[in-house]
Amino acid sequence: MKFAGFLTLVCLASGVLAAGEDHLLAGAQLFRERRFQEAYVEFMVASRLGAGGDAAWYAAATLVKLQRPEDALEAFAAAERAAPSAADPLLDYYRALACYDARLFLCADALLDGVGDRTGPRIGAQARKMRADIAALLSSEPSVDSIDWYHSRGEEARKGGRHALAALYYREASMLAARRPDHHRQAEARASLSGLRKELAP
Repeated sequence: MKFAGFLTLVCLASGVLAAGEDHLLAGAQLFRERRFQEAYVEFMVASRLGAGGDAAWYAAATLVKLQRPEDALEAFAAAERAAPSAADPLLDYYRALACYDARLFLCADALLDGVGDRTGPRIGAQARKMRADIAALLSSEPSVDSIDWYHSRGEEARKGGRHALAALYYREASMLAARRPDHHRQAEARASLSGLRKELAP
């Protein structure tokens, strides 16, 4: 079920709820009420009870609302591995917000490019504004210090066993390095990404 439509569903007309679906619906209602911490708990319970891959995606989106972008990015990566077909443009928008809040601006821009107006005019307008903000942020050549920061974040995440998050930081470092004539530490970023492939394999 698409996330935008799911959030409008607050009850079932009839029938018995499958395992975890009651928690999925409770999470949707709590999300609509902006009770995000409680919604997150319900989505996680629904996921553990086998309510399908949707619950993992919704939990990741809720982490964005809880201002936990790095946790959200890991959760999105796990959801994508478990249920890639459950993604939709609105979930990509939330994922882009997580990238933006984690300063992964090229990651955010790529996701927003795929969102377009497929989520409706309001979200579409917000996506365009974010892309304009990102373009302004990246209008000048990235500094050595900024690229080094992404490397340090990637290394910290890798040491903490957060391999999906580490890969995002190293990928950002590599893409930013490509915007400099000296390609500062790009080979190092690519080597780090290559070393993470085993850990990121399904």
